[in-house]
Amino acid sequence: MRKREKRERKKQDREIVDLMMVTNHFFHSLKEWIMEMDDPRNQSYITYTQADLGYMAILKNVCGQFSMREMEENFNKETCIDTLRLLSGNRHLEEMPHYDTLNYYLERLSPECLSDLRKKMVTSLIRGRQFHRNRLLGKYWRIILDGTGLFYFKERHCDNCLCTKRKTDDGKTVKLYHHKVLEAKIVLSDKIVISLGTEFIENEKEDVSKQDCELTAAKRLLQKIKKAYPRLPICIQGDALYATEPFMKLCKKTCHWEYLFTQKETRQKKLDEGFEWIKSGEDAERQPGLCQEKGRGFYANHVEEVAGKTEVMNVFEYEYERKDKEGKKESLCFEWVTSLEVTKRNLEEMILAGRGRWKIENEGFNNQKKGLYRIEHLNSKNSNAMKNHYLLTQIADILMQLYVAWNPYIKELNQTLKNTSSGLLESFRRQPVTDEDVSYIFRYTTVYLE
Repeated sequence: MRKREKRERKKQDREIVDLMMVTNHFFHSLKEWIMEMDDPRNQSYITYTQADLGYMAILKNVCGQFSMREMEENFNKETCIDTLRLLSGNRHLEEMPHYDTLNYYLERLSPECLSDLRKKMVTSLIRGRQFHRNRLLGKYWRIILDGTGLFYFKERHCDNCLCTKRKTDDGKTVKLYHHKVLEAKIVLSDKIVISLGTEFIENEKEDVSKQDCELTAAKRLLQKIKKAYPRLPICIQGDALYATEPFMKLCKKTCHWEYLFTQKETRQKKLDEGFEWIKSGEDAERQPGLCQEKGRGFYANHVEEVAGKTEVMNVFEYEYERKDKEGKKESLCFEWVTSLEVTKRNLEEMILAGRGRWKIENEGFNNQKKGLYRIEHLNSKNSNAMKNHYLLTQIADILMQLYVAWNPYIKELNQTLKNTSSGLLESFRRQPVTDEDVSYIFRYTTVYLE
């Protein structure tokens, strides 16, 4: 496409108006859901509604504003005030809220309120049925678990900080303090993977005999998800950290879910030995021509009987060859353990689901850390506000993924996520929302996602 054609196509993109239309299409009650949250402020002294502050925080993330000060400077436009007034429904809004006002609100707001808001959004998408065709084996929603570090400090930030000890080059031992989070993401499609649940990995108090860890946090998170979505058919996915019998028991017998974990020899040695013994048998048959690389797959059900385990452990692997940087052939092999019955018909689908977990984990957090949102940036030193800023980022990411999946111009112009965010910022700052735009936003329309 020529430069002139790109400019002409770009003019057809309404950007912030299209984002508002997509938001209204999927979550037409979003403003009411925000207003229903328990407001922690004294109602006699407030100027801004919860919708004013909530939408402002969401726009901060969608428009790629890393810091509160950057948001304060770029949002100080009459056009921004008019658009925020339309979004929040506050006719008396005269100025954009100051970032201190937003932080004051987030310091006091319970993170459970934002978690409930996200639950309403996810439930609305699941009930919409437009993503049902992407379920695993036509039945199970894939929930992927992954933890990451958020904030790092040289000195203790709060009583909930995790602490690690490291040795410097001169042999001294230093303490480092940090905050971590465990995220559960639901796979709606190949390009829409959104936050379903969050569990912050933190100590209860300063002096504890054993620190909180990802596996312990995962057990708490699974119980929360089961309580929030009691009848949702789920397949839990994770790396080899979760491939233990107690965690499998929690998934299968307590929560009544299926599981699909990466299998490594170092995690389940007897299971690996049993699978290798079955694979070396005379009747072992490998299935060729699988996936894009046309590799070979092999599976064995109920390997737990050979390995002396109690939980269901069906093991399957995928092996293919590729050329390295020097042009030499190298063989790659991946292995997984699952509670689902593996057959010749579903082997390729199971392999794609297992391999997709790694890509989703890495790309998801890499985009949030180094790309659009910069979740490692400290917007507030208050522990409660830190959690709420993170949850608002996940809510904004839901809207952003739906907008990107719908927008036909992004793919046509080969536009990056960063440029898309910059375009939304410029549109928010300069493009007034007309009566025609309001009619376009709120009218009934069909939204096709890629």
